[in-house]
Amino acid sequence: MIMKNNYFITITGRPNSGKSSLINYLSHSKQSIGKYAGTTVRISPIPLVRNLHLVDFPGFGRIMKRSKKEENQIKDDIILFLEKPPGKILFPVHIIDSSTFYKMVESLEKKGIIPIDIEMITFLAEVTRTSPFIVFNKADKVSEQQQNENLIIMEKYHLPETRLYEISLKTKQGCSLLKKDIKKSVIDILGKKYQQWD
Repeated sequence: MIMKNNYFITITGRPNSGKSSLINYLSHSKQSIGKYAGTTVRISPIPLVRNLHLVDFPGFGRIMKRSKKEENQIKDDIILFLEKPPGKILFPVHIIDSSTFYKMVESLEKKGIIPIDIEMITFLAEVTRTSPFIVFNKADKVSEQQQNENLIIMEKYHLPETRLYEISLKTKQGCSLLKKDIKKSVIDILGKKYQQWD
């Protein structure tokens, strides 16, 4: 049961972007990482410290072995959770697979489709009224040129104010800075009593 005095940091992303790995890194928990992308179907709060929780969402995209009706219900549940009263969600964290982002965007733009990551970031900022943390994962798999192309895409869509990070959860490149900044934001909002989060 989620108590009414709890606060949340939401973790969203497409299947196989690294959501579970990021949650494990931030919380020192051992969330299971599915063998196949798109297997998470429940919204799962993970205790972090005091009454603060990370929240793991199903990946936006195809959900394995689920009907279209079930997929739509899961999406509705995600939206309902994100529409909690102002202040309950401290800020969202959206994770992107930097090794596939550019090609995926290029393919969708040719069809006149706005990429789901772009739509999700805009929606997160609007519904939570905060600046999302945008985390490009798998930096160890991309060149500097590809990283720049990813950033150019983000600038092109004139997204709401965001905080951008390039990390690799495999090599831990950039991870300590991300965690430090997330912790600082939590303390700025909820106070110094949250400093014991390591």
